[in-house]
Parts: sequence; structure tokens; C-alpha cells
Amino acid sequence: MKYLLILLFSISAFAQSDSISRSNISVVSAERLNVIYRGIDNPIKIAVPGAKSFTASAPGLKKGTGQGNYILNPGLGNEVTITIVGKMPDGKLLTEKKVFRIKGLPAPTGVLNDDLKGSYLMTKEMLMGSQVNIIFENMLLYECNADFGVKQFDVVFPLKHRKQKTFVVEGNKMNKEVNALLKEVEPGSFVVITNIKMWNKTDIFIDKGPSTIAVEIY
Repeated sequence: MKYLLILLFSISAFAQSDSISRSNISVVSAERLNVIYRGIDNPIKIAVPGAKSFTASAPGLKKGTGQGNYILNPGLGNEVTITIVGKMPDGKLLTEKKVFRIKGLPAPTGVLNDDLKGSYLMTKEMLMGSQVNIIFENMLLYECNADFGVKQFDVVFPLKHRKQKTFVVEGNKMNKEVNALLKEVEPGSFVVITNIKMWNKTDIFIDKGPSTIAVEIY
């Protein structure tokens, strides 16, 4: 599991007071851009080098497994503040407040076999054995794809001497009826997987459904 890393550095000059609050002394991994996502458990790693102990608090923040590991599941609003208090070896306290932006989950992308592509070139047999999945792109390295899955999708066939035909498939794999029709698809034709419906563990509302998948048969 990947973590958003917060580092608080102790500075000897801070020992002049029993409780000192300073800003801009923490280092956060730049690739995270101080963003967390609403409705999911965002893993966060917090460390205070040089401190005997520390506490961290914020709405929706709870202790994770292992030293310095936390989970933050934010609520309403556009920002959340984590307050970290470190106890130095001389007994003095170092306090920091770190603000994070809260974003909603991006629209999911429909994929085959967890392979992220704009379009796919496959044989009929390859498509028959494929799984329809979803991926959340541009999530700034947070991993939440395991909390979501595909429960239903439509397959649109361009069949020879017939009108376009659509089949509804339950689950995330092609069924026998769909595979039988795939055998009739001519090379150079496109099979479209659309109207992908998801399940998720946390009942998060996502206003846009997964994108459509286009497969060219060769």
C-alpha cells in the first residue's frame, strides 16, 4: 500500500517554549500534491524525526496498522487539516497543522484485463477470455481500485447480414451467448463494450459511469 508521507523536523530553537506552533516545516511527497479523496480510506504515513512521541488528529483520521501509519477518510468540505504534536526529548512540544485538499473520485475508465488503453486490437479468442474492469486514472498514486468492480455491461456486435445487436452481460466476463456471437464477427469489425455498471464497497456516489471500450477484431 502506498502512503502519503508527512515528515516533521525538530529544530533546536523550538525548545524556547513549552508549546510551539510553526508552519512550513513539514515535507510532503510532491507527487501527492496535498490531495486526498472523499469517500475512500486514504493511507497516510506520518513521522516526526527526533521526537520521543507524537499525536495526530483530524476529522476522519484513524490509526492504521504499523508505526506512523494512518487512514484518512474525509467528510464534507474542500479541505481537511491534520494537527500533529510532537514531544521532543527535552519535553517541549512541537505543533504543526497540515492542510489537504479534498477531491471527489475521478470518472472511472473502462478497461480489459486491467490493461489501460484508448482502444484494443484483439482476436476473437482474446476477447472471449477477457475481463471487463475499471481503473481510476490520475489518482496521484492512491490505490482504491480493489474497492470497486464491474457487475454488468453491454456488448454491441456489428454482425454480418444483421442489424447491430446488443447483449447485457452479468458480472465482468463474457458469457457463452456472447462468445458464440463473437465467432461471427468479421476481422476489421469493432465490438463495443458500454453501459458498464459498477459495484463498490463503500457506496460512494460517482456522478459519471465508466468509459466505453472499443475493440477491433483482427
